[in-house]
This record gives sequence, C-alpha cells and structure tokens, in this order.
Amino acid sequence: MDINSLPAGAVVLVDANIFIYYLGGLSADCKAFLRRVALREVTAHITTTIIAEILHRRMMAEAITKKLISPGQPLKKLKANPAVITSLSDYITEVEKLLLLPFRLAEITIADLAASHALRQTHGLFVNDSLNLACALRLGVTDILTHDADFNRVPSVNLWEPTDI
Repeated sequence: MDINSLPAGAVVLVDANIFIYYLGGLSADCKAFLRRVALREVTAHITTTIIAEILHRRMMAEAITKKLISPGQPLKKLKANPAVITSLSDYITEVEKLLLLPFRLAEITIADLAASHALRQTHGLFVNDSLNLACALRLGVTDILTHDADFNRVPSVNLWEPTDI
C-alpha cells in the first residue's frame, strides 16, 4: 500500500531502508513520512537491530561519498583498512538526529529470537527482517513500513511502501 495513504493514528514498524532512502535524499515519500512522525500523526516503532543496520549502511555510504573507498564491496574494503573507519563520523551524527524524533524503541528479546526462527522457516525471511518482525508482532504491530517485498510473503502484516523509489 502507498505510504502516503497511511492513516493518521497508525502504528507501524519502520524498516531500515526507509531511513536509508531518506538520508540519501532518494525519497520525498520517506521524508514526508518522517515529518508525520515528528508531528506525532503516526506512532513509529524501530528496533535496536534497525538502528544498527542504518548505522552500518550509512557508515559505508559515508566512506564512499568521501572517496575514502571506491564503490563495490565496501564492507571488504573497510575491513581491510580500519583506519578509514576511525575517520568517519557523519553517519553517527545523522542517525543521532533522526533518533530525536519520537520513535518507540524496542529491544529484541530472547522470545523474539525464537519467534524469528519460525518466521524464517515459514516465510523465508532473512535474519534481521525476521527479528524485527517478531519484535513488532510481540508489540501488536502489524503495519510495516518498508521497501522490501520479502514482507509480502507474510499474510498477517500490512505492507506500506514509498511510491517514489
């Protein structure tokens, strides 16, 4: 469903890719959604796993943008040159600013770990997606804001997506 049609008062889990598209300046839809979060028109949940994924991906993007590494296999290049990592800081600043918005932060629990395995076996999800979904379901959240079609395989959730990606 179209992210722009998300009703006021909705409670959603926001996947990492929404933040990546916003921070990369790639989606007006994601920007408009985050504005709605700031205005408290919607309740947005994120997990510690989602924060870690955003930090990881933005760290690599910063290294590429600053031409400290070339595109293609950024993880391998950063592992080979940890000194580059020590010079990066924009990614943490931008994520810290995002976290000033009124998100509801949820930690992954041991119960989520077990539930996520069942979600992987039933729906073929990757680990982080299944952990985040297990956490959301534990919290009673069935609306997922993402640009990841893998969630379409889970009939018990409603998928909300940006239309401009």
